[in-house]
Amino acid sequence: MRKFILSTTLLTFCSSLFANEFYYEFDKKIELIKPIESKTYSTNSQDENTSEKIHTYQTTNGKTIKFKNELIVQCHKEAYCQDDFSDLNITNYKEISKGFFLIKVEDSQNIFTLAQELHNKEDIKSATPNKLLKLQKR
Repeated sequence: MRKFILSTTLLTFCSSLFANEFYYEFDKKIELIKPIESKTYSTNSQDENTSEKIHTYQTTNGKTIKFKNELIVQCHKEAYCQDDFSDLNITNYKEISKGFFLIKVEDSQNIFTLAQELHNKEDIKSATPNKLLKLQKR
């Protein structure tokens, strides 16, 4: 019995080491392999000089995705999502369109864990990383 408990614990530990990050996109689970890279880019706007971190991951089906430390959240029609944001201590968000919100994720937070927690909320239809289609200098 003791060997069984030890082997079960060891198996659980090993599987957690190789667990992939994931999020849901249109209710489909998107699994990501370890990050390829994270780079910080300077963004020069008229008002200030700031920087943004861009993360590059590969999905389990071989597709490469790049995204900022932001989530795009879509609420169900007539739902009030701001109370869900409060429940998760999210304060850095803005409504970008009716029912759509942009959440800036702190560096200390795991973007995938936050996306999963939001996905599990009843009022929220989807919560996905803000993917970049093309990175270019202006």
